[in-house]
Amino acid sequence: MPQVSKEYLVTRRSNIAKSAINVFSRKGYSNTSMKDIMNEAKVSRGGLYAHFENIDSVFIAALKYDDSLQVNQLLAPNIKEPLLPQLNDWISEIVLSIQDKEINLVRAKSEFFLAHNIEEVPYLRERHERLSHNIQQFINIGIEKGEFQKHIDVSSFCELLISMIDGVMLHQYYQYSSSNNLSDILNLVNKMIENILT
Repeated sequence: MPQVSKEYLVTRRSNIAKSAINVFSRKGYSNTSMKDIMNEAKVSRGGLYAHFENIDSVFIAALKYDDSLQVNQLLAPNIKEPLLPQLNDWISEIVLSIQDKEINLVRAKSEFFLAHNIEEVPYLRERHERLSHNIQQFINIGIEKGEFQKHIDVSSFCELLISMIDGVMLHQYYQYSSSNNLSDILNLVNKMIENILT
């Protein structure tokens, strides 16, 4: 049997996770099977199970890849430019990503998060804490620059902001209301954030 390099195995695992995003986007978490992942990634059953023990491990790998694409923008704010518009742009970019029906994990994430306890899946707490930390750093830079108020409860603000973004995305994805315009909702979110921060 030929030896394969560690790099090859890492690349193959990553490619399976990327393919899984497509399936989870189409079918959600609850309706996706390992066979669906095999077909999408064009790997054998043995090839899939060599990297992932079950559908949860595939979903977590797909989630990690998806998270790596979204968080990076907030990590490096442009301190030469006003921060509030940068924060608003970041929020808009994340929320508007739900309009990409081809690659959209909103449904799968909501199903997975509701089906799992945070103690069972430590990555769920880790990803939340990382996002909260990133936002807190951004807000603290704004406070240091004098753009944001000094008396903000930064931690509570971050929790509220994350909950608001999640709520808007779920609401829009499931189209609970046909009369709401997403840009109007984002404008209102921006005004609320401005009132809190400045």
